[in-house]
Amino acid sequence: MLNYQGRTIFSASDLVNFMGCSHATVLDSRNLVTPTTFAPDDETAVLLQEKGFEHERAYLQRLRDEGRTIVEIPADGTLEERAQATRQAMREGPDVIYQGAFLAGRWHGYSDFLLKVDGIDSSLGSFAYEVADTKLARSAKPKHLMQLCVYAGMLAAVQGVIPPRMHVVLGTGVIETFRTDSVLHYFTFARRRFEAFVDALPAASSGDPCSHCTFCRWADHCDAEWEAADHLSIVAGMGRSQVVALREAGINDIGALAALPSGTRIPGIQPGTVAKLSAQARLQAHYRRTGERLLELLTAAPGRGFARLPQPSEGDMFFDMEGDPLFDGGLEYLFGIVAMDGGVDRFHPFWCHDRDGEKLAFEQAVDFMTARIALYPGAHIYHYASYEETALKRLAMYHGTRENEVDDILRGNRLVDLYKVVAESVRTSEPRYSIKNMEAFYLPGGRQGEVKTAGDSIVIYERWRRLGGDQLLREIADYNEVDCRSTRGCRDWLLSLRPPGTPWFTGHTVTPVTPEKTVERQEAEERTRRLAEALVAGNDEPWRQLLADLLEFHRREAKPTWWAMFAHRDMDHDALLEDAECIAGLQPHPTIRPWMDKRSTVHAFTFPAQDFKMRVGDKPVRSGSLDPAGEIMSLDEKARIVELKLGPGKPPIVPGSALIPKALVDDEILRGAIHRYAEDVARGGARYPAVTSILRQDRPRFMGRPPNQAVVPEGMDATTGMVEALRALDDSYLLVQGPPGAGKTYSSAQAIVALLAAGKRIGVASNSHKAINNLLKEVETMAVVRGLRCQGMKKSSREDQVLGTGSWIEDVIGGSGSGVLSRHRLAAGTAWLFAREELDQAFDYLFVDEAGQVSLANVVAMGMAARNIVLVGDQMQLSQPIKGTHPGGSGQSALDHLLEGHATVPAGQGVFLPITRRMHPDLCRFISEAMYDGRLEADPSTANQRVEVDVSKDPEALAPAGLRFVEVEHAGCTQQSEEEAARLDVTYRALLGGHWTDRNAERHCIGVDDILVVSPYNMQVDLLKRVLPEEARVGTVDKFQGQEAAIVLVSMATSSGDDLPRNIEFLYSRNRLNVAVSRARCLAVIYANPLLLEIPCSTIKQIELVNNLCWVNSLL
Repeated sequence: MLNYQGRTIFSASDLVNFMGCSHATVLDSRNLVTPTTFAPDDETAVLLQEKGFEHERAYLQRLRDEGRTIVEIPADGTLEERAQATRQAMREGPDVIYQGAFLAGRWHGYSDFLLKVDGIDSSLGSFAYEVADTKLARSAKPKHLMQLCVYAGMLAAVQGVIPPRMHVVLGTGVIETFRTDSVLHYFTFARRRFEAFVDALPAASSGDPCSHCTFCRWADHCDAEWEAADHLSIVAGMGRSQVVALREAGINDIGALAALPSGTRIPGIQPGTVAKLSAQARLQAHYRRTGERLLELLTAAPGRGFARLPQPSEGDMFFDMEGDPLFDGGLEYLFGIVAMDGGVDRFHPFWCHDRDGEKLAFEQAVDFMTARIALYPGAHIYHYASYEETALKRLAMYHGTRENEVDDILRGNRLVDLYKVVAESVRTSEPRYSIKNMEAFYLPGGRQGEVKTAGDSIVIYERWRRLGGDQLLREIADYNEVDCRSTRGCRDWLLSLRPPGTPWFTGHTVTPVTPEKTVERQEAEERTRRLAEALVAGNDEPWRQLLADLLEFHRREAKPTWWAMFAHRDMDHDALLEDAECIAGLQPHPTIRPWMDKRSTVHAFTFPAQDFKMRVGDKPVRSGSLDPAGEIMSLDEKARIVELKLGPGKPPIVPGSALIPKALVDDEILRGAIHRYAEDVARGGARYPAVTSILRQDRPRFMGRPPNQAVVPEGMDATTGMVEALRALDDSYLLVQGPPGAGKTYSSAQAIVALLAAGKRIGVASNSHKAINNLLKEVETMAVVRGLRCQGMKKSSREDQVLGTGSWIEDVIGGSGSGVLSRHRLAAGTAWLFAREELDQAFDYLFVDEAGQVSLANVVAMGMAARNIVLVGDQMQLSQPIKGTHPGGSGQSALDHLLEGHATVPAGQGVFLPITRRMHPDLCRFISEAMYDGRLEADPSTANQRVEVDVSKDPEALAPAGLRFVEVEHAGCTQQSEEEAARLDVTYRALLGGHWTDRNAERHCIGVDDILVVSPYNMQVDLLKRVLPEEARVGTVDKFQGQEAAIVLVSMATSSGDDLPRNIEFLYSRNRLNVAVSRARCLAVIYANPLLLEIPCSTIKQIELVNNLCWVNSLL
């Protein structure tokens, strides 16, 4: 903020600070009246500034060397004079304006470069300017784009148009370019909030701890305020939602929480959690009052707390890692291990500074661990908190290396998380349970050295990346070594506290692997390793490395499911109660007795109030033992009763147990198919050219057509062009993108029937039987109309998956074989059917429906069944949920792999179906511009569609057509909001009994079938089902893909960014928003807390996602 000519003007940094913390803005404003003296920039900051100037001047010289005409705005003169000089230079139209100045309304700024772009109509003429800023960073950051948006807005005030693009010139010399509208709505919403806030600054303001504190110049000021106020956030284990609940109950500081009477209940917090927080506050209050540190031993459940400690071994290792989240995609740059060597603890650092180096350092660290375990069979690897274990799993999968070694470490229970031991064993007077805080009890005098915290290490490492210098790396190494030695100190301290008689941890009981199985696994792993090496030996084509990575796709994808099951096994009761994947605290029902169902027994259990996702038909396992818990026969959420059917001879479930999800993966057929294809490639064969074309990202090949032409000639109907292209397809693939309502199923059926009529043999596949059946029904209908007579089959595993039409496509259920006979001209099923070796090259065409949800690995596995592959889908709708971390591009869907980030398929690569016959033009406009590069158009008939209701019943939500945003305020909601459910119910009931008109101008009464209600979360879905009329169509986005209704109501449920149960990428998913809104014919309404539009974003990808929701809000 700046006082300028009697008024306050703002800069981009003011907006960035506000987006991080509004209290910082209050303090900045007060600072204009009563200035505060801050510490001067340190030597490193000065050096960074000088490096920044050098980078800027280097880019200026680069532009000169390119022969650009350049005008430099003089640095002297007032802001107004410099802004006037910039405006004059823009009118004259040089190629580059250097050091442009802007003053527009309440905003000012200095751009590094303005770059002229011809062919844009503006107030300057047939050209306009775009902004480019130089940054030392290796990748663009959110704050960079917010700064560019500020400049773009002021630039638009001069030239009359928003610049379509913005540019960041990185320290590496790479220029990253961004579409302005991909972030503009997020910026505009933030700017308006900022301006409204500073226009009505609160008389009293206090901050709460947040992520912005790390970067804020007011951090020390706020820390002092919180200390003085005994702020609740100082209590260890306190969450923001719990602070809110306690304040609402009149408990505003540590002292009040510490004094709570035993048994006090606080709405919104579990009773056990209230007791824990109060006990924690009591210890902290004592320390704050007396300076005396206190420690209490806790009584832990069997197998927890001190019982997690194994017997010490001379071979024990103490492990800590350093990572740089500011590196593009994050970088684990230091793996540190302290281990005893010759009676002395020695530090072993494994360094890296780029992605290739990360792989090598990871391999070296894991090799060190496995070699030491072989030397010392009783050795364990101690670490503090989950970071190291999570990173080992992720890196093994991402780099596709040392996966078996990491698995052996995990299966052998070699990793010991000392944080779990501390959390379950002791309660201390410290405000946190980090290892740094625990050092107060076992590291007299505290830490020494320049680097004191993980945050410090990140800052210093970033300084090294920009400035170089061995001293900075030595400081980080010293810090990491102290962390490793502190981990040993923590282990030894816990051993000293360990009560006599506590059993040593010896590992969980696991089914022993037979020697035969071990040999079998080793031989399979060796075959895979040799095959991967053969694929890339002497050949550096990227697609061959991709294929090598795909060999282990399914194994990597299965691992997180198993890891999650084992993690649930180790959770305590409170953690299981808070985990929505589980149902915890089972107790035998007091009145419902066990009853027989054939030879099985059904047991009824009650359970405490909790959120859960399990459903009838699930087959969970038991916490602790992982034994089968039976099948869920009934589940009453209101009465909190679950009935479980246990087979004969199964032991009863122990009271207090929890139900946890079972890991179940059967992928042998798929893995075997990929290996067969890879073996053919390694031998130099070319039996599967269509699959190879997909992996190589070739353009489709056609008989009788020159290469690189548009697949559908200009002016030809898309469906007709698609059929003609398929007739000419030459052992290749074709990509068909069908946006919502564009007739993807209709066009596919037309093509299939035409090819069947031409004597071709067709396969139809998808991830879901529902999608397959939907397409087959359309094919059967069209075949009858055309008088086509042939035979087909649909393979299913269960009765509820069958086609069931009784027409010319017969159902085949189960069986060990494929069920495909020579008389079948059409066969349909999932990847498990077409990956069978008996169907190798058995079809002329394989249609893969919903291909955006099918992994590249599965397309390879089943693509071997056909000469030509047709990928039909839309990568902008729901994608396949990927759980594992995969190297390179091996975790992508086939569509994502081929389109490489494009929102729509290029004309030379496939078919884009450009007309939606579902959405009203007012709905289509947003979907087209936000999702499909403006290429999707509404059929003229859709303009007839409209809702006819009494708008006065709910003027905020109701309209004849279009997209609406209804703001609903609530607090502390993660996956369920009663406020949103109640607000949506008002709209729902106002709609019932009204009318809507379809595109054929036919009028219908609005009933429950005409309204879809969607939420991202199962818990909100269950709440809405209870609130809305009994027959209401309510579900998650996944349930309704492929369906439609006159009206769609969407409930976001989460209160704010602090309440996200998962991540920004899930709730704000561009694909999910697209699917949800595009189900509607006439009207779509989104109900959301406006705080969701204010969420701080740590990556540009996150800004782009939140930008779409801000875009919807801007349509009001």
